[in-house]
Amino acid sequence: MSETITLSANTSWYLYNFRASTIRRLQAEGYRVVCLSPMDDYSQRLESDLGCCWYPLAMDNQGSNPVRDLGLVYRLWCYYRRERPVAALHFTIKNNVYGTWAARAAGVPALNNVSGLGTAFIRTGPVAAIVRMLYKTSQPLAQRVFCQNEEDHQLLVDKRLVPRQRLELLPGSGVNLERFHPNKRRGHDGPFRFLYAGRMLADKGLHELIEAVRGINARGQVCSLWLCGFADVSNVSAISESQLEQWAKEPGIEWLGPTDAMEEVLAQVDAMVLPSYREGMPRSVLEAGAMGLPVVTTNVPGCRNVVSDGVNGLLCEARNSRSLQQAMQKMLNMNAEERQRLADNGRRLVEEKFDENLVVEATLRAI
Repeated sequence: MSETITLSANTSWYLYNFRASTIRRLQAEGYRVVCLSPMDDYSQRLESDLGCCWYPLAMDNQGSNPVRDLGLVYRLWCYYRRERPVAALHFTIKNNVYGTWAARAAGVPALNNVSGLGTAFIRTGPVAAIVRMLYKTSQPLAQRVFCQNEEDHQLLVDKRLVPRQRLELLPGSGVNLERFHPNKRRGHDGPFRFLYAGRMLADKGLHELIEAVRGINARGQVCSLWLCGFADVSNVSAISESQLEQWAKEPGIEWLGPTDAMEEVLAQVDAMVLPSYREGMPRSVLEAGAMGLPVVTTNVPGCRNVVSDGVNGLLCEARNSRSLQQAMQKMLNMNAEERQRLADNGRRLVEEKFDENLVVEATLRAI
């Protein structure tokens, strides 16, 4: 009978969209793959499209009460006792924390992936303090903890949240270089198009982005902005759908909602923009680079680990709509040859450092 590997995250959507290559490679290596995640529109697709087992994992993505979340430890422990995996792979904060405790109790090695230290490390207050405490009490119990940029790596060590010898740096979740390729891009009529792709959160700099676009288009529409992604109501910095719909009434702003075909959206735009306050390793920027698109982003951890100012994109200050507007305007003012140079450099960088195969190989080595 094949050995089992489990993958656990806070949505089935995450596992389907970000870990499909890992699942396929594990299966090719002879492992039986079991996914543990809340039920959503992608749960059955993990089984039908990827051929793995999926079991429902009830969890409260909106709650921040660790006492209430202890039930998640028990549910994961039950699965680990039953399935007896040779390794439990965890993704997203709650799964990293509570999954590690459950795996330790069940005698299963935990391999955790910290995709970004996110809102809890941007903000202050009791919730952020609790999250840091949960990391500190859980992550030393993991067999391996992957993180996605040098600054997160150092912060985890400096704050004594993860022992240095258990940490490994990975190039994000990696990019499929065939799926995201410059030859899929196509021209379009009308104004220059910027794309923001990701969760609709204030911590991603969306308020500053809207202000910047308003400033650029103040004397008539010069550019358009497409907003593509989920309205993530479970996050404390979530922007409501009603707010997004209100923005979409303004000239040049379009709210597309989420998509499974990001390469098709990227094919129709001229540049990516991500004014985030902090990232792990921003997948949207990596996918844009793979597609041969220049990027405007903030000079913060994660973003500056991918984009070098004037090389494959432009950097601006975080939380500063004027700085963002100036960077976007500079991108608009470039001629086609200048933007193509940025785009070519971006594609080359992703090919050399962010191929998803590098991530899969690191996971296999840890297992």
